[in-house]
Amino acid sequence: MVKADCYPMRIGLFIPTWRRDYDRVQSAIWIRALQMIEPLRALGHDVSVNNPLRRYDVAIYHRGMLRKSVHVVRALRHIATRVYWDTCVDYFQRHEAAGDDHVESSRAIAGIVDGICVPTEGIAESARRYNDNVFVMPDPVDLQHFSAVKSAINWDEPVFGWSGVAVKAPPLDAYAMLLDGRALVIAEKPPALSFRFDFERWTHVGFPDALRRCDIAFLPRTLESTYTINNSSFKALVFAVLGIPIVANRLPSYEMMAAHYDGIAFLEDFGGDANAALQALRRRSVDPTRVRAAYDRFGWAEKLTDWCRG
Repeated sequence: MVKADCYPMRIGLFIPTWRRDYDRVQSAIWIRALQMIEPLRALGHDVSVNNPLRRYDVAIYHRGMLRKSVHVVRALRHIATRVYWDTCVDYFQRHEAAGDDHVESSRAIAGIVDGICVPTEGIAESARRYNDNVFVMPDPVDLQHFSAVKSAINWDEPVFGWSGVAVKAPPLDAYAMLLDGRALVIAEKPPALSFRFDFERWTHVGFPDALRRCDIAFLPRTLESTYTINNSSFKALVFAVLGIPIVANRLPSYEMMAAHYDGIAFLEDFGGDANAALQALRRRSVDPTRVRAAYDRFGWAEKLTDWCRG
């Protein structure tokens, strides 16, 4: 139902691919763009994807951060009243995932658009140096897809779960003795790890069921740069909304999520001792009610459009 104090807008989402299959696009594209189409339309907005032959009240450009992206954003100014950029990585300063071209292009885009939408406060802090209008929208979750909460946790013989891009799995090796023969890794391909683990290939359709086969999410990270420190909460969020307890390093986005979910223990609070963190988790609630409400994509669609109206 459209709110009485809102007016429907014509919104153009522009993504750097013609694909719509969640299994074949970057995760940021389906999380921050494609899965938001339904809740935006539910608010009464007319939403198109990659259609430059219309005029828009709002155009949102997603993910692009190269020189050609600057030209795309300039072109969008000719067909939209307001143009925004959604970026999920801090490309405003150099790090292992951002070279000079990324940095120069990102700063140029920031000077063209009417505002920038980012998933974390750390990225927002960098973005505000180049644009005054920055909106923090954490990666939202589709509660219809992640619908069935896990019914019981096997605390005594748990399956430890990890999901993500295989190249980011090596921090698990520091806990090989704990995880050996007791872990399920969900990724696009099996990572090279020093311990035995079960593997499940990631698909969007099968993702919730794969997560529910885990009893405890085990998500260590190496926090060495603004790239890793400013990652979004989504890796942990998908476990949290299913009521699965989490052991993780203290990312700022995970700390924000912890305000809505008690079932997360940070390794730093236990001197890196995973067993101590697990014992602490046993005494905590894993009720996902609050975290599901806080990250629901329908609620964030409303907040996003309120921001886009200016």
